[in-house]
Amino acid sequence: MEENKKSKGFVLIFFLVGIVTAAAGYLYGKEYLEVVRNVILSLLGMGTILYLLEYEGQSKGLDYDNAEHKERFFLIFFISLLCAVVFPFIPAAGWPYLAIFIVLSLFSNSLVGLVAGALLLMITLMYGNGTGIADFFIYFIVGAAGIILFRQLDETYKVGARVFLSLLTLFVALSAGYVLLVNEIFSVQLFLIPVINFFMNLLLIMVILKYFSFAVIHKYRERYMDLNDQEFPLLVSLKEKNMGEYFHAVHTAYLCDQAAKQLGLDEVLLKAGGYYHRIGVLKGENTWENIEDVSKEYKFPPKLVRLLREYNHKEEVFVSKEAVVLKLSDTVISVVESMFRKDANVILNYPLLMDAIFRKKIESGVLDESEITMQEISRIKKVFLEEKLYYDFLR
Repeated sequence: MEENKKSKGFVLIFFLVGIVTAAAGYLYGKEYLEVVRNVILSLLGMGTILYLLEYEGQSKGLDYDNAEHKERFFLIFFISLLCAVVFPFIPAAGWPYLAIFIVLSLFSNSLVGLVAGALLLMITLMYGNGTGIADFFIYFIVGAAGIILFRQLDETYKVGARVFLSLLTLFVALSAGYVLLVNEIFSVQLFLIPVINFFMNLLLIMVILKYFSFAVIHKYRERYMDLNDQEFPLLVSLKEKNMGEYFHAVHTAYLCDQAAKQLGLDEVLLKAGGYYHRIGVLKGENTWENIEDVSKEYKFPPKLVRLLREYNHKEEVFVSKEAVVLKLSDTVISVVESMFRKDANVILNYPLLMDAIFRKKIESGVLDESEITMQEISRIKKVFLEEKLYYDFLR
């Protein structure tokens, strides 16, 4: 049922592109064969985009949660398509394609955004009076730069430098392409349209980023606040069923939070990972199947589900930095708890203990494929050593 609905959506957007392209040809008074050529090229481009969306979606290659929300991309693409057929009425130096390339990539991925932006740019050029290849090259390079700069935004949402650099690239490209070669006396007025384009893109990018923050980046902020509350029903259930597992979760979450702050990682994600990496015990054994059942029942955010899946992988090989931090935090808490169970009054040599734990993990090979660096591992160890007084809570 769901697959049939998705297929109908793909077919609909495919033919809408052809209809809009054909209608634009009629409105611009193009000859019949030229309209047919434009429609065929547009459909070939759209077919490529749909294939990429389907292939990337199946392989989890789409960024953020875009694989589950392709309708957002289609809506944005269709609005951009309508704009693309109107842009020929505007001087080429005023086309806001930087913002279009960026928004298309944010709601799919870099490759899909680049192909979709190029298709729309081609449609504009087919009906416009620009300089063709030069216009395409200028906006394609500007769009590609924008896509690269806005790749993989995270919860810190540091976008100031990205916005500045993308707009600087736009202004330089427009000045080089539409001002330097103008056969007129040099004057400030020559920069009027590039400046208008600059501020129009600035406004559009700020609106796009505001919506993207609300709809994607911080979509699960309130859910994480609930999950990381020690009075959350799921944690209360764990406390009632197994007090030892509950305190282990609390202490692991604390170390994860401290390490995340030091490395600039997603604090709320890692804290939740610390709380729920062994939540499968509520259903018996702490297997991935049991954790997955709990995550569905309590609507865990997708990034948390991915972290827990990676952490509980049978081969125990970690790739993401978050999974490494969670593993090291869990191991340190487990080792300290074990030693205090043997002798509650023992005085631990924490530097030697941390050296032994970290050396064993590195030599085991579980971090060989990880994105984390040795420098970051050293910083994590330093954070854990600074928490010597905290470990007394584990006695």
